[in-house]
Amino acid sequence: MDEPQDQTLNLLSRWHEGDRDALMQLLERDRDWIAQRIRARRSPQLRHQAETVDDVQDLMLDALEYSPRFLAANRAQFRGLLARMIENRLIDRARGLTRQGKALTLQSDARLSLNPELQARQPTEPGQAAMHQEELAWMRFGLEFLEAEERNLILSRQFEEKSFVEIAAAEGQTADALRMRFQRTVLRLAGIVQGLQAGKLAEMLPAEDASN
Repeated sequence: MDEPQDQTLNLLSRWHEGDRDALMQLLERDRDWIAQRIRARRSPQLRHQAETVDDVQDLMLDALEYSPRFLAANRAQFRGLLARMIENRLIDRARGLTRQGKALTLQSDARLSLNPELQARQPTEPGQAAMHQEELAWMRFGLEFLEAEERNLILSRQFEEKSFVEIAAAEGQTADALRMRFQRTVLRLAGIVQGLQAGKLAEMLPAEDASN
């Protein structure tokens, strides 16, 4: 894929600094590719759902505005990741979930570098509060790599602060069974976050996305 070195990183960095034009360049550049990729591998949950290119652009905008800030190493990683994030949002829509992105926004200046080389360039903010916010941001980002049911469980419990009794009643399970599933999911999420922090994003994306 031909692009000036670090073009994607540059656009993301500019967007994080408030440059709206950089955001629009990212949307216009990769919107069509992402829309085609989503249609090509439509999951069972999305089989009966049709989305337009405008829908995809709106969902890209939602993902970039309300997800933790991230720095992808290249265009392939960026658009492969956005495709996954949008698929998650479409699955939520198909399941009738009406979560608003703003409600899950993390008030943090942390920028999550998805490549070990990028991590070395990022200054580390001192202080326990900053470290806690960065940990939350990594967890929120790692949710994109969970299965839909797992992701919904963590979001409901950790971010929407619902009780196990409330969640279990909605899913037709017992609170004890749900609590055990939650513990297993937390461990799986921790492994995902470790992989992302180690720069293994390309390994976690479908092969055709990580290299195109």
